[in-house]
Amino acid sequence: MLGGDEGDRLPLGAPALMMSPQGVNLGKIDPELVKKRDDKYSISTEAIMESRVEIEEPEWINPQADYWKQHAKGFAIDIEKTEMKLRAPFP
Repeated sequence: MLGGDEGDRLPLGAPALMMSPQGVNLGKIDPELVKKRDDKYSISTEAIMESRVEIEEPEWINPQADYWKQHAKGFAIDIEKTEMKLRAPFP
């Protein structure tokens, strides 16, 4: 899965990589992009949607979720060269 959902402390990548178009605002994704993705990776968006039809929408969404959508602001991360610590404290 893209977007740093591998247990990283700091997820990297644009939020769009971590979302799926479910529930509301359907159709915001260019269908041609979806088709290209499906063809490239030999997957079927329709089959995925059918397999998820019984998954219920959440009853409540934390109002602080999707900050970037609510405020049209995001966060930038700069990459800089730094010395690496050879020993780190054990969690």
